[in-house]
Amino acid sequence: MIVAVLLAGIVALNVAVLGLNMEVERLDTQKERIQSQTAEIATELSSAAASGRVEAAARGRLGLVDASQTTYVQVSRRGR
Repeated sequence: MIVAVLLAGIVALNVAVLGLNMEVERLDTQKERIQSQTAEIATELSSAAASGRVEAAARGRLGLVDASQTTYVQVSRRGR
């Protein structure tokens, strides 16, 4: 009788460990997904900040302003 109770306890313990392992795997997958999203957002933020810095430098250090008018020049290829 004691052996049966001990075996039942071992089985219950193994089932609990299996459940915990499944939860750990689920949480690892969620952590990886969140880390990937964080990296994507950091890249977007860096890109957005970089364009702002470039524009600020162009305006401040170089004195550039927005174009008031766009001019297009058509170039023809000769001799080919």
